[in-house]
Amino acid sequence: MPDEVAVVIPNYNGASFIGACLDALLRQERPPDDVLVVDNGSTDGSAAMLRERYPAVRVEALPTNLGFAGGVNHGIRTTSAPLVAVLNSDAIVDRRWLAELLAAPRPDDVWAWGSVLVAEETGRIESAGDQCSPLGLAYKHLRDRPLEELPSEPFEVFAPPGAAPLLRRSVFDELGGYADHFFMYYEDVDLAFRARLRGYRALLVPSARVRHALGKSGTAAMVRYHVARNSTWCAVRNLPEVGPGIVWGGIRRGMRDARKRGYVGPFLKGKAAALVALPSVLRQRRAIQATRTVDADAIAAMFGDPHTR
Repeated sequence: MPDEVAVVIPNYNGASFIGACLDALLRQERPPDDVLVVDNGSTDGSAAMLRERYPAVRVEALPTNLGFAGGVNHGIRTTSAPLVAVLNSDAIVDRRWLAELLAAPRPDDVWAWGSVLVAEETGRIESAGDQCSPLGLAYKHLRDRPLEELPSEPFEVFAPPGAAPLLRRSVFDELGGYADHFFMYYEDVDLAFRARLRGYRALLVPSARVRHALGKSGTAAMVRYHVARNSTWCAVRNLPEVGPGIVWGGIRRGMRDARKRGYVGPFLKGKAAALVALPSVLRQRRAIQATRTVDADAIAAMFGDPHTR
């Protein structure tokens, strides 16, 4: 069935909050055809709780933590639906979330449909699409703006927000899924970048809303380390033109933020890990760029605010 949808939720020690995520998902006006929780080696009894309280939900309990990227890849491999929604365990979907995503335009070159993430604490926009800078750094479109500023119709973005996208399964498989070695953070931007390099587009659906408790599933130091490391890997792998100046520019830009916000230690550790792995990442780059079907100008045109292009 072309509209069959599987929802894959990675979980790690989320027993205290994943129930709210599933309760909202199972109340959908248009329910998903398959719901799978991939438990990444939790030690808080998550898997047992889920099997007891949510018998309609499939649970894949992994012996070790594969991270967001590896957990989702594993989950999607166990599904057969042509459309797959990836949902964070700390996300609460509106009742018409899936119906709104499925009602959006579906031209052949669109591979992903994004939801608007609404910050749980403020009720404002957390992300209305992930955008990318010429340095390969991602940022959240319309962050902290009121919901009233959203357009009424779907619009093109560089990448769907990673907490609740709907993905075309055939393209996900074509791209090889998320990069397992990213573990968590920037794996979604990296995947979207690889889709862009092959000529696929992503749409943001303003009427598909998700409340998100940002950061519930990770510690601040862990987040900063993975963002610092993976942002460099993403840029080196995917930017059509990259060199020492771009890599160093990204590091300088990140260092300014790290000093201002007080996370220099995790930032430097992440960047050091990124640079140590550069020989391997450059080999990955050659394989990715060999499959590119669009030119550098087409990618550059997608950087920046989608409403000013």
